[in-house]
Amino acid sequence: MLDEVYLYPLIVPKSYYVKGVWDLPHYTFPAEDFILTWVFSKKANGSMGYLTREQYRALEKDEPGWQQTAFENLRGKTGESSKFYTHCKLSEDDSRVIFLAFMNEDGVGSSRVLCSHELTRAFPRGYSIAFPDRSCGFVIPDGLHEEELAGVRKMLNKTLRGASVPMSDALF
Repeated sequence: MLDEVYLYPLIVPKSYYVKGVWDLPHYTFPAEDFILTWVFSKKANGSMGYLTREQYRALEKDEPGWQQTAFENLRGKTGESSKFYTHCKLSEDDSRVIFLAFMNEDGVGSSRVLCSHELTRAFPRGYSIAFPDRSCGFVIPDGLHEEELAGVRKMLNKTLRGASVPMSDALF
């Protein structure tokens, strides 16, 4: 299967999983409103789809390390063909990042918050993440001034209200 598709992890609302109806293979997060599942993009035409339970079982049986491959595919998408982030807000004096946004056209922006190696290097003092929409994610560095954080929360709430697949305006 991996010869024909690129796999990517995707953070989605837990409501996507409905046993017996839409039995997505998934992992749960400590933030119980979300799950991690996988999508594939066909190499031939780029069409996307969610990994089915049957495909998951086949990968588990025949493709050891497929989940790491999916993660590396995501990491690779942030290289030459696509920017790691799509938007960046800086402080008034341009000296600090207020947030990074991942609203990439590929639809797996929310998953880019999983790139902890890159994000920890960029924000060694720590950071929070948010995903108000299934297709976008945000990284907010620790240590923002109170008014900056209030502005971020307002922006996240506005993004949530306009989301095609609303998730949460909370910071994790």
